[in-house]
Amino acid sequence: MMINQNDMTFRFALAVLEAEYNSIYWGTRTVRDMPSSLIDAIMWETESPDKVYHVFETRIGTVRLVADDQVIPLAKHYHVTPDKVYTTA
Repeated sequence: MMINQNDMTFRFALAVLEAEYNSIYWGTRTVRDMPSSLIDAIMWETESPDKVYHVFETRIGTVRLVADDQVIPLAKHYHVTPDKVYTTA
C-alpha cells in the first residue's frame, strides 16, 4: 500500500515503527515517569518533565523510546519503499 508521505497518520506511523523495530507499542510516558533511580534522573534532567515519549518493547526485551514530535518523521524515514505492508489496529 502506497501512502502519500504528507498524509501519514499518527497511528500508521506507530505501525511502521512497530514493524521496523519488531516490537510491541506500549503507549506513552512522560519524562517525569522515566527515572527509577538517581542515575536515571540525572540522565533525564535536561529534558522537560512534560515531554512525551512513545515506548516500543522489542521481541528481545529492549525498549526503544521515540519523542512524540519525532514519530511521523522517523516513520517517514523508514517508510520509503511501497512494497512494505504495515497493519494498523
